[in-house]
Amino acid sequence: MNAPATGVALSFVIPMFNEEDIVREAVARASDVGRRWGRPYEVLAVDDGSLDATPKILAELRAADPAVRWVQLRPNCGQPAASKAGLLSARGAMIAVLDADLQTPPEVVPRMAEALERAAPDVAAVFGVTSTANRDDPARLLVGQAVFYFLETRLGRRPIPHGASSFFVMRKEVARRLGRLTFTKGNVGAIMAALGLRMETVSYVKPRSYRADSRLGLRGHVEEAVGSLALTGVLSRLGTAGALAGGLLGRAMVSRSRPGSALLLGALAVGSAAVVGAAELFSRRSLRTARRELPMFEGEAAYSVGA
Repeated sequence: MNAPATGVALSFVIPMFNEEDIVREAVARASDVGRRWGRPYEVLAVDDGSLDATPKILAELRAADPAVRWVQLRPNCGQPAASKAGLLSARGAMIAVLDADLQTPPEVVPRMAEALERAAPDVAAVFGVTSTANRDDPARLLVGQAVFYFLETRLGRRPIPHGASSFFVMRKEVARRLGRLTFTKGNVGAIMAALGLRMETVSYVKPRSYRADSRLGLRGHVEEAVGSLALTGVLSRLGTAGALAGGLLGRAMVSRSRPGSALLLGALAVGSAAVVGAAELFSRRSLRTARRELPMFEGEAAYSVGA
């Protein structure tokens, strides 16, 4: 898959919120990778309603380099919305999404882009993945991810490639499709799995973040994991198993004249059935096409989403 000679081959999309300490380095490194790659590129920063000097710095960088663009969301809309704004606004035939903290190094992107170009036409994206052996993340995060992928491997009806999260290079037409969805929880790998899209992976060594801890926080990681488990069918299967087990054991307790235990198991069955219903409803709502456009502005001018 090659872009036309006059078109943009690759867009580096970098969502940002209050990143004045790192914005210059993030844009500079992506720009340097694009220049060395030797094909038409752009660096698209998505400012998610920052309250610090991030917009001012982006305006300066745009004025100094025509390959740099920046889109604003006003007001702050959150990380998923910022990523979707980038997917909708990027002009490249391939679109890479990076973290502003540079734990998703732009230097890996050319390998991912080349892997996508070599892949079969039905491969929608190539994800950058890293093993826990090369990471210095907090133990709670590593343990949580181990549990997450254990459940995904054994119970997911739409499995995610191990480690495929939110660092990827994606075909433009797929990016436009994802950008118009309503999802607010769950990582991009789970969204693509729920849509039945094919993914491949490229491994890399994850560098240390310039921050002491993830800005997403423990609650954010938990919400993302739960959303992803719902999208890939894990929660539905767990809930179904709980409902069946509660119902069968409850009947056994009734036959043994243990009404207290039967009541508890009946409550488990009802609660598990509710989990199934909530997970399926969440998945359907997440995969709908949004009725409202995101409040995007390119620089200071109103931006109209194009195809």
